[in-house]
Amino acid sequence: MKHSFFLSLLLLAPLLARENPFFSTNETKRVTSNTIELKPQMENIHYKLPDQARILKEVTFTIQNVDGSIENLKIPIDQSIDWHRPIVLSQSSTLRSPTSANNSSSVNFGFIRFDVKGKILTIKTSDPLIRHFVLSDPNRIVLDFKRDSDLKTEDKQLNAGPYKMIRMGNHGKFVRATITLDGRYSYALNKMNGLISITCK
Repeated sequence: MKHSFFLSLLLLAPLLARENPFFSTNETKRVTSNTIELKPQMENIHYKLPDQARILKEVTFTIQNVDGSIENLKIPIDQSIDWHRPIVLSQSSTLRSPTSANNSSSVNFGFIRFDVKGKILTIKTSDPLIRHFVLSDPNRIVLDFKRDSDLKTEDKQLNAGPYKMIRMGNHGKFVRATITLDGRYSYALNKMNGLISITCK
């Protein structure tokens, strides 16, 4: 009897298992991939309501985050609507931050120069790059360059694209450039023709 009970449990166990144990149980946020496809910039979207619509209860946005996770954001509305007039979804250019409003900027520390154009930061220096990584709170990209220097820590404002400020400081056998960003980004770093370029995504 005892054996048949355990045998029954063993046979029923797969029916209780989750279809995919690697997906989050939280339906509002699930991870798909840490690779984000490049999509065209969003234009104005017009949505015609059905003729029986009278009250807009809520709007749900399904977004893909910088880490590749998918998240649902619900915005309560609960207001009367006129179905004759379409719903328009757009990104306002008037609400951009002062940083993103500027498209280009440059700073020069003598031995190293930083030039920003949009989301691309170009770095010109003869010093080799040792390593690069990110930090959060606030969001920063850190670059270490091989240089024996008595450089004093210095901050310079960029305020262009995602890049707000650069702090340059001496760390013994290397100097560190800390680039403060205006939000959370993934980035790609490339070296070509003696230049280093960083692209925030």
